[in-house]
Amino acid sequence: MGPRPQWKTRVDPIAQTLIVIAGLLLLGALGEYIFERTRVPDVIWLVTGGILAGPVSGIVSPTLLQPGIPIFGAIALTVILSGGAFRLRIADVVAAAPRGIALGLTGYVFAVAGICACLWLATALGQVPPGPIAIWVMIGAIVGGSSSLIIMPTMAKGNSPAAMACMLEVESAATDALCVVVAMVMMDFVLDGVSDLSRPVVALTRELGVGLAVGVAAAALLIPLIPPLRDKPHGFTIFLASMLAIYALTQHWNGNGAVAVLTAALLLGNAASIVPRLFPGARAGIFTSTNTVTVMQDQLSFLIKSFFFFLIGLMFPTDPRLLALGAVGVVFLLLFRVPAVALATHGLGLKRKHFLLLVIAIPRGLAAGVLATLPLHRGIPDMENLAPALFALIVFSILFFAIGFYFVSHMPDEPDSPA
Repeated sequence: MGPRPQWKTRVDPIAQTLIVIAGLLLLGALGEYIFERTRVPDVIWLVTGGILAGPVSGIVSPTLLQPGIPIFGAIALTVILSGGAFRLRIADVVAAAPRGIALGLTGYVFAVAGICACLWLATALGQVPPGPIAIWVMIGAIVGGSSSLIIMPTMAKGNSPAAMACMLEVESAATDALCVVVAMVMMDFVLDGVSDLSRPVVALTRELGVGLAVGVAAAALLIPLIPPLRDKPHGFTIFLASMLAIYALTQHWNGNGAVAVLTAALLLGNAASIVPRLFPGARAGIFTSTNTVTVMQDQLSFLIKSFFFFLIGLMFPTDPRLLALGAVGVVFLLLFRVPAVALATHGLGLKRKHFLLLVIAIPRGLAAGVLATLPLHRGIPDMENLAPALFALIVFSILFFAIGFYFVSHMPDEPDSPA
């Protein structure tokens, strides 16, 4: 008898990658199905699947998906900003949710301060090596904002008060943009390593100015294309391609690509109200977006969400020190959230249940996950453990929000005070 055939025991890398992608997409769809019935955020299942496939079983190595992080990260940031800004209605924000903007600004500032305080304490205890405060601010900027992808579906399914839902929607949309813009600026500041404070201020002003100018110019060129492309199947494709080009060109011209995309998408999304004001007689209806755009944005966001939260699970740390840093970071975010909510809602006379609902709304999500991977890829030294530690913080913040929302939503409603 001849020698027995030798069967392949190792899966081809391309086949393994396709299997992983198929699995995480199915897991994402299953997570949304479970969320519809349990109100448990679907990203928890994606992260859990990543943890089981990576750190627990070792079936999938993070290196399988890591090579695509830099380019996929840039695409993800563009999609996050353009989708959120496109849907944000300036009139609704101004008329119905001024407190949401206040909560977004105060919440973001206090969150950054909370992370800086956490890192100061960790450094004093010898758990984190000393570093410049600019690094602390950069890290705070990365995780300073809440996640609309997690908060809004949870609020909708939980039948939360419309005023609270509106406030949190505006806050999460604003802080997504703040996270991207401020974090990218702080990364540039850390990389430049300048001691003269006037230089980064001038550089920041230039970056924001170029980004704003490019965004306005791009919107002026793209708005006339809305009517002829409105009902065309490739309308969203052209929109996405335009946003990617705006981001890339603005970065090439030493501007802030995030600001450019944010500005252009915000103006395009509000073209139906802007154009008739500039050109009386223009029909607003032909500048409104169709349901196809919304569906395409949702599907693209789903793909990006599935990839990154599964990757967060794959890269979830097993080092107790990193896990502890992530957990303590969530504690500091919660502690600093209380005065932020108190300031932003001063004078509203919120009921205790509604106040607690705003306080627990600290889940970090896609924007933080994408940004957490950038410092290492941009060459900032000693950032090897940053992404895993922040991934732990993201997961713990989501778990805290899910548990906290369950208990707060089941609290008995307080009777209205007599007039």
